Amino acid sequence: RQGPRGARRAGPPRRAAPAGGHPAPRRVGGRPARGGPGDRGGDPPAKKRKSRWRWLGYLGALGVLGAAVGAGLVVAAIDRYSRDLPTLETLTNYRPPTVTVVYDSGGEPLGEIYEKRRYVVDYSAFPKHLKDAFVAAEDANFWTHKGVDPEGILRAIVRNAMEGKKAQGASTITQQVARNFLLTPEKSYERKIREMILATRVEQAFDKEYVLYLYLNQIYLGSGAYGVEAASRIYFGKHVGELTVAEAALLAGLPQRPSDYSPHRHWGKARARQEYVLDQMVKKGFLSRAEGEAALAEHIQIIKESNPIRVRAPYFTEHVRRHLVDTYGFDRVYNEGLVAYTTCDLELQQVAQSEVTRQVTELDWKLGWRGPEDHLDSDAAIEAFTERVSEELRLADQLAEDAALRGPVPERATLRAGERYPAVALSVEKQHAVLAVGRSEVIVPLSWTTWASEPNEDIGWSYRARQTDMRRVLQRGDVVTVRVEAPRAEDAKPFAGYEPAAGKGYAAARIFQKPELQGALLGFDLDTGAVTAMAGGVDISESEFNRTVQSQRQVGSTFKPIVYSTAIKSRKFTVGSQILDGPIVYNTLGEKLWKPGNFGKDYLGNISLRKALALSRNVCTIRVLDIIGLDGVYKMARTLGIESHLEIDLSMGLGSNSLTMWELARAYSVFATYGKKVEPYVIERVEDRDGEVLEQHEQRPWETVLDPSVAGITTWLLHEVATGGTAAATNALGFEVAGKTGTTNDFKDGWFIGFNPDHLAVAWVGYDQPRTMTGSSTGGQVALPIWMEYMKAVVPDPKRAPRFAEIPDVEWAPIDESTGRVAKGGRRLPFLRGTVPEGSLDVAVGQATADDLLSTDF
Repeated sequence: RQGPRGARRAGPPRRAAPAGGHPAPRRVGGRPARGGPGDRGGDPPAKKRKSRWRWLGYLGALGVLGAAVGAGLVVAAIDRYSRDLPTLETLTNYRPPTVTVVYDSGGEPLGEIYEKRRYVVDYSAFPKHLKDAFVAAEDANFWTHKGVDPEGILRAIVRNAMEGKKAQGASTITQQVARNFLLTPEKSYERKIREMILATRVEQAFDKEYVLYLYLNQIYLGSGAYGVEAASRIYFGKHVGELTVAEAALLAGLPQRPSDYSPHRHWGKARARQEYVLDQMVKKGFLSRAEGEAALAEHIQIIKESNPIRVRAPYFTEHVRRHLVDTYGFDRVYNEGLVAYTTCDLELQQVAQSEVTRQVTELDWKLGWRGPEDHLDSDAAIEAFTERVSEELRLADQLAEDAALRGPVPERATLRAGERYPAVALSVEKQHAVLAVGRSEVIVPLSWTTWASEPNEDIGWSYRARQTDMRRVLQRGDVVTVRVEAPRAEDAKPFAGYEPAAGKGYAAARIFQKPELQGALLGFDLDTGAVTAMAGGVDISESEFNRTVQSQRQVGSTFKPIVYSTAIKSRKFTVGSQILDGPIVYNTLGEKLWKPGNFGKDYLGNISLRKALALSRNVCTIRVLDIIGLDGVYKMARTLGIESHLEIDLSMGLGSNSLTMWELARAYSVFATYGKKVEPYVIERVEDRDGEVLEQHEQRPWETVLDPSVAGITTWLLHEVATGGTAAATNALGFEVAGKTGTTNDFKDGWFIGFNPDHLAVAWVGYDQPRTMTGSSTGGQVALPIWMEYMKAVVPDPKRAPRFAEIPDVEWAPIDESTGRVAKGGRRLPFLRGTVPEGSLDVAVGQATADDLLSTDF
């Protein structure tokens, strides 16, 4: 595939070489006549000369006849194999499979969806040194031949005959285009002839630049990269126009055997091919000797980055992918290069995913140590494990270490902070353990492993005893996953001045326990409904199940505001109404007794409705529900947009029904907007590869489904929950929020859903297969902290945070919450017009009225 040495340097791309581009043809004729001075024997006799010319005539005639026969055979072959050849329409209308790209609201790419990763770029985007590199490596006479290179064919035949094998190919770039676009990849002489015929037709139909444009966009270059733009992104993390000469030469060396030469898999082979290409570029005049040597000395940084669909916004992008496939079909999404613009705010999305992953993982650790992943009983097994891990790390070393470009792979792996590795325990002391990661070693301090006590569902994680001896956690031969915190143990705080870690070459690491616990967070803008963040789980590589939209879970006390908003709407209750917080028993179907209780198993006596919701008193909620009726609460739930099946009984007031996070959030949006139901959405616009709009979100006014006064009073109640109730921790945010915690029976689900005037978010934590987390895993403890970290990113400057608007069309009155009556100095509470309770401003809070005195026993 290389041209003759010493070929002149190729000029700008052109249809054919300029005048003088070909050497002058050699004259056809014989050598000088024999005889003359010094010619021994002089001229031959005339008869002999006549005989000689006769034989030469015979030979000439045979040659002409042979040539004619050969030409006839060629013509016949061309005629035969030209039949039923494909047309060139595929090349004229070049629309190869390309990636579908998903963008966030600011134009940042979130991920790509494809079967073949390809980006079609204009010919002008290819730098000259890239084109030169491919021409030098694959087809040195590209700019001068007519589709087939006879000189290259002859050279390949000679070399292959000398080496007794196929050591060199003879396909031109044009032939490769013809084969890749129009023929099958089978290896046969018939296919080769058809390929050559098509190549000449391609050259007749298109100019050289277009042929090279097709070639560079179409060719496979290993590691899933189709075309040079994809290869440039996959190997170097840059666009093709940014490639250096050294990087271009590396790519140009791949077409011959892309999988074998991929720098991701075989750096040594890729490096050897790069050297070959640079040498060819120098020999063909594309580079000077000094330029070639400089490119050869350049350090190339190879990256190995997975598709951002699994990294930047994994659950959000996967949700979009499913929608696109359901709407437009698999083939169109994976091969026709759609463009989807979404509502995702990448910054908020990454905070949401990071906090779900971090906090759920740490909570899982607090729930207890489940033990090692495996145990190796012998030194031989430990050695075999170490060797296997070492081999797995070799590639990472080759990609990361400059030394690997020049020399052998180092014996010890380069361990990177933040990365996780399989490890086996070598020695365990009370205060630390040393583990092998391949040929490298890490040291794990006890202070980073105090969480690793035995699980116990009967006690809360906050009361669990701290581990005090590493030997209770690990023993020699235990296989675990570790997360490196510092490549040098001496740089980690626990090992400052710690003699066992000094000068040993250890890295500092933590034991990483893969969490069984799960979590999720969904956030959206209340003005537009645009979903800004969707973290559907801890790790999409472990589970693609999106818990924000696919999971139905019992919602616990987050359902209570629906009960209380119904009570306010019914006018049977106000926020100041007195409710008995005391034991209650119901006869249920089947003549069984149901005795609902409070979380703390205590009772407060008569309390206001405001306080009952703020402290999430179960008994009070059941009493309210019993009075206002199940039907009203059921209708309210449907009005708010809850679509899941609902069991209609008293337990619904405590959140016994299972809902999706999506519909629960939509229901709360009615409270947050003072009566308007917000419809969350994730896609702004979808376009095809030509820019035609296939789908466009239309912003419409939200439907008012609830009296603004009722919704506003419910929001006020939820604000009370956030300031002085079960979610009082939100006071640390420094701006106004409203929301509700939720915990289900036996601590199987922990919820928090809350909002400020602009944004609503809901967080959940639990096991996919419901089971107890532990005896203190309430929504306020497990879900609220995730929500708070997310809201800090939503409102980075608390001083500029919006405040809740005044509730429309309500009356405010000071209420003595111990009596539920108007009183001087009472708490200022909102009421629907006409529902302010009786009382007098002449009577202070705590002061007995005349009615009190008349009804009191002395």
